[in-house]
Amino acid sequence: MKFAKVLQQTLVEENLPETWVEAAIQYKMLKKYISKVVEELQFVGLTNTDLKLLLQNEDQKKTVELDREEASPTNPIMAKYMLTKSRGSNRIVPYLKIVLNDTDKQSYTQDHIQELAQEIREKVEKAMSTDDEDQHVMEIREQEDGLVLSPTHTRNNEELVKVQNNNEIVIMLKSDSKFFRMLNAELANLDEIRQSEEKTLITEVEQIGEIVHSLTQKRADLYKWRELFRIYLDSEVFFRYNETSRSQLERSSDQIKRNLQEFTDRVQKTDILDTFKQKKSLVAYHQFVKTNERLLKIMQFQSINTTALRKILKKFDKRTSLNISTKFPDLISQDHIFITGSSLAQSICFLMQHRLLTLVPQLEDYSCPICMSIAYKPIRLECGHIFCVRCLVKMKKRGKTDCPLCRCQEAILKADSSNLDLEIMDLIQRFFPMEVKEKMKEIKDEKYKEVVGEHKNCVIM
Repeated sequence: MKFAKVLQQTLVEENLPETWVEAAIQYKMLKKYISKVVEELQFVGLTNTDLKLLLQNEDQKKTVELDREEASPTNPIMAKYMLTKSRGSNRIVPYLKIVLNDTDKQSYTQDHIQELAQEIREKVEKAMSTDDEDQHVMEIREQEDGLVLSPTHTRNNEELVKVQNNNEIVIMLKSDSKFFRMLNAELANLDEIRQSEEKTLITEVEQIGEIVHSLTQKRADLYKWRELFRIYLDSEVFFRYNETSRSQLERSSDQIKRNLQEFTDRVQKTDILDTFKQKKSLVAYHQFVKTNERLLKIMQFQSINTTALRKILKKFDKRTSLNISTKFPDLISQDHIFITGSSLAQSICFLMQHRLLTLVPQLEDYSCPICMSIAYKPIRLECGHIFCVRCLVKMKKRGKTDCPLCRCQEAILKADSSNLDLEIMDLIQRFFPMEVKEKMKEIKDEKYKEVVGEHKNCVIM
């Protein structure tokens, strides 16, 4: 299926807002402008094959010479396609400069421009018939509607395009300017949608965070929300959290859709939703899912438009050989957040992580690395690692005084009551009351066994 149909089908099937559909890159219309650019180049005498020969390859930095018998070294043709941007605005000005080695100012009259165009046709044909592999540089510029070559006296264009010598002719095509103007405007619309949606998502996340914060102040739904967020983190909906490669970090839209469905399915299989004590908890959960779905939709919309941008620039180059696939993005990179902005998924997921998911701490984040249970009465060693006081007492009795994790020398031996992290202890008591109770019972049982063990031979008669 051709991409134009894929684009249209995606915009319809994903049930996107009408404003988004209207702002999407108009791939079909841009293709029509490309066809008109080809017609205008052919009118000047430049076919796709001609341009491949004559346009400068900036990567190779080589030239292609004309046949020495047909064109003397003092009268070469050079051409190069350029994109520039007007000062104080985002207006894109494309042009093709043609250089003929003739310094006679009088020869560049309006009538002679037409003769030069014919001369270009003839010399391109000669270049195509030679075996020489030099390359010549050419530039093009646009003036009026219609396929007519004539000198331009537009002041704005003269300021943007510098003609160094009298033997340089700048030809402005009509349709390429329309192409870039339309594409630039569409990118501006995509910028607005991205910024608007980002603000909406941020507001939604903060609102859900406020609700969850109030709901988890009491024990009623605290453990339900912890389990719900644990399932969400395990589902890795938008990112692989343990992935070190940036290219593999972010999920594709299809994978995100599957992961989000898996998350909701796993939640449905538990009794979390049925056993919420507070009605607001159920409302907050559904709002949380809707926010994730909204983020997925904007990612799908961004993805299809990013593909459309890449393909339309590639199509432009394929039809014209003017090599703008990298020139255009580089020129406008500072103007459009759609191109250079950070991933929206990264921004929103970072916000979720720090404004929402951390509202209900997970047990593994506050477990003692030695006994793997809650680090009640947490002792922070001088190296920064935290352990429960019970495990450190045991290690000290065994003569092991270095940190079990980083081997910081005598870190356990140096620890005293001042190493008790009161802030972490308060958090643990508030968010893990059941685990603290279980920990205290374990400690009590251990102490009892120690006492019984010391008097195991004592028998009451």
